[in-house]
Amino acid sequence: MHTCIQPEGPFATLPKELYIIISDFLDNADLNSFSRSHTTAYTLLNATLYKRDAASPTPIALFWASIHNNPATILKSLSAGTDITSKTDIDTRLRGCTSILLASFHNSLAVLKILLLDENANPNFRDRKWIRPPLSWAVKEGHAEIVQALLNDDRTDVNLQDKAGDTALMIAVNSRPRMMEILLSSGRADPRVANRQGWTPLGRAARDPNAEAGLLLARHLRLILDGNDEADHCQHVFFYAAILGHVDIVQYLVQYFGGKLDPNANGQQFGRGAFSIAAGNGRVDVVRLLLDWSVTEPNLQTQWKRQTPLFVAAEDGREDIVEVLIECERVGLDIPDMHGTTPLGIAADKNHVGIVRRLLGASRPVDPNACDENGQTPLLNAAFHGNLEIVQLLLDAAGIDPQLRNSEGETPLEVASQNGNQSVVQALQKHLTNES
Repeated sequence: MHTCIQPEGPFATLPKELYIIISDFLDNADLNSFSRSHTTAYTLLNATLYKRDAASPTPIALFWASIHNNPATILKSLSAGTDITSKTDIDTRLRGCTSILLASFHNSLAVLKILLLDENANPNFRDRKWIRPPLSWAVKEGHAEIVQALLNDDRTDVNLQDKAGDTALMIAVNSRPRMMEILLSSGRADPRVANRQGWTPLGRAARDPNAEAGLLLARHLRLILDGNDEADHCQHVFFYAAILGHVDIVQYLVQYFGGKLDPNANGQQFGRGAFSIAAGNGRVDVVRLLLDWSVTEPNLQTQWKRQTPLFVAAEDGREDIVEVLIECERVGLDIPDMHGTTPLGIAADKNHVGIVRRLLGASRPVDPNACDENGQTPLLNAAFHGNLEIVQLLLDAAGIDPQLRNSEGETPLEVASQNGNQSVVQALQKHLTNES
């Protein structure tokens, strides 16, 4: 079968009938070697070798050619009568493979195209180890031309599941996002098929921070959701798309399936709604979009710490989110957390100068004297940390009272002095002198 033919040698003088007689006494391996000994032997015995291989319970030529992309060998093997549905363990990574599965796994495109021409070819046969069909293996290995060749065959079941319940599309979402385009464009890949963990490809992709996957999903979203707009599925996709910043997906869902969505509903294991988490994650475009949606409650507090999205953004130093929230008239600027700390108070305590400036410069008034359960005001926090810039911003705020005391009876001036923040001490003294 392997055509490495030697020049004519001493066997060339033998009558041709003897070649046939000799072949009857050789097993397939020896016959293969003998047929390659010189040109006459190859000419006389190669067809016999293929016929013997075809009749063998463990044919070799078909699988060897499928692995090495040798179309000539495939044609000879099939012509000799090799059963195209034969299976082999020649590749221990798969076990129980057909030639089509091997060709798909090893990127043997020329061979695969020949195999698929056979009416008995089964492009859906799954290996014994992973229970995975050829299409899924081709996707996993990143063989785009193989994937397309299989999709071009109407017999290919695009939504077959493997041992984990993953379809080819789920595998693409997990490891080969560029394959998603090919599968979705076929119009046959169903993104609603859930695996054994209950994930659908759409839900999994929406949760993945991979921007490429998100953009591909956005382009194919109508295909994905039309006809399968159950509230739970839509909410699941919406939640993860929102918290990961896939704004195109969020926008589509709000526009076409808004009645089935709740931006305030807590996600499993998160304890917060999609809007709150999107704000905390810095998803500016998503936050802006959801603020324009009337059902969004922008002041919804977390269950435990009672923090609003504005509080979370102020604590984390997300100036862009704070700016978007401040622009919305529905956002309360002074809503405290469970300890009574306001967004301005936490921003001052965390030394976020830009956020303090934005809050104090808002078109709506912010209380610069709001104190927490310990009597701490934003000015007391800034004086403690010695942040002169924040102290000055607060001192310039309308209605500021620089002499408010905490629960220990200390004023901002005393706190700054105790902590050696001399520049703050001087600024406070100057302000008090000017006031008097």
